[in-house]
Amino acid sequence: MQKNDKIVNIGIFNGLTEEMVSSFAKDLERIHFGKGDAIITEHSWGDNLFFICRGKVEINKGLNNPETPFAQLSVLEPGEFFGEMGLIDDEPRSASVIALEDVELLVIPREAFTQITFNHPIVMFNLMRTLSGRLRDTNERFVELMDQMISKNRLMAIGMAASKIIHDIKTPLTVIVLTAQLMENIFPGSGEFTESIVKQTKMIDQLVREILDFAKGTETPPLIQKVDLDSFFHEIREIYESALKGRNISFTVDNKVNDYVHFDEGKIRRVLINLIKNASEAMTTDGEIKLTASLSSGWLQISVSDNGPGIPKKIREDLFQPFVSEGKSHGTGLGLAICKKLVLEHRGRLEFIPLEPHGSRFDIRIPQNAK
Repeated sequence: MQKNDKIVNIGIFNGLTEEMVSSFAKDLERIHFGKGDAIITEHSWGDNLFFICRGKVEINKGLNNPETPFAQLSVLEPGEFFGEMGLIDDEPRSASVIALEDVELLVIPREAFTQITFNHPIVMFNLMRTLSGRLRDTNERFVELMDQMISKNRLMAIGMAASKIIHDIKTPLTVIVLTAQLMENIFPGSGEFTESIVKQTKMIDQLVREILDFAKGTETPPLIQKVDLDSFFHEIREIYESALKGRNISFTVDNKVNDYVHFDEGKIRRVLINLIKNASEAMTTDGEIKLTASLSSGWLQISVSDNGPGIPKKIREDLFQPFVSEGKSHGTGLGLAICKKLVLEHRGRLEFIPLEPHGSRFDIRIPQNAK
């Protein structure tokens, strides 16, 4: 090899010199395709390898689905190749190739490729290394697809169960509400208690409907209301403080907002109760849960923080995905996913922040310009 021979770094020709590549490339055909042209059609025959000199191409596979006729497998760029299976077997093409823009291809017939690899064995090594990488990517996509299918089937089952529950509990919930109203008529001083019964009953119905909406992928626009945070937080405290009785867990509220704010009370109440519930369930002994609120630059931020054990690192990345749960024998893994959906319906954000030395904080950010 001459000292001035430059080693190339282009796909299957990695490790060859420019002179080596030029020696066989000069005898190979170069072809051009315009944007949208079909370069290879699935089920057609061919025994050429194509090296991309310029432009991008899409590899896609036909599907037996009128709504989604094909699936994109990958997008290849200059320096990459396709059509290798035509060199290995005598089967029809297993996918189609479409030009995403104007492309220039180097056509390498089977005989020419055989001669190239005989003279330069590293080319075959480069080919196998690239195919191995593509196989790994395919495996990862397959696993991801299977996870999506499993989640979809589980959501479908939960949706069917939620539909049945809504149907089955409609009558008993109605009876509970009517009984509470009757009690108030018989005992005029019981209004505070009967009102609480009615609220909790409606909350049960709302909870099941939210699960059903999530399973169906239904987005329900929020009913934006004018909210007094002091009263709203007082109600949250009443709902959850009773659940903390008998446990050495303090529950404090720090509201720095003096003005009225705007959001869907029912949806945000559900989010906060779920976050507070998660925090209390994570604590095996004593602890502290704090609810804070502030208003800045047109955004309302409500935070729920605790000094519990915190969220395990292994699930933090997928924390808001369906069926992600840790240490809950009776949990569905849908709570945080539904919380995020309810906040997103406000065009807001729900974020998790780990606290040191231990603990968690969840920030709900809701824009205040959409009233």
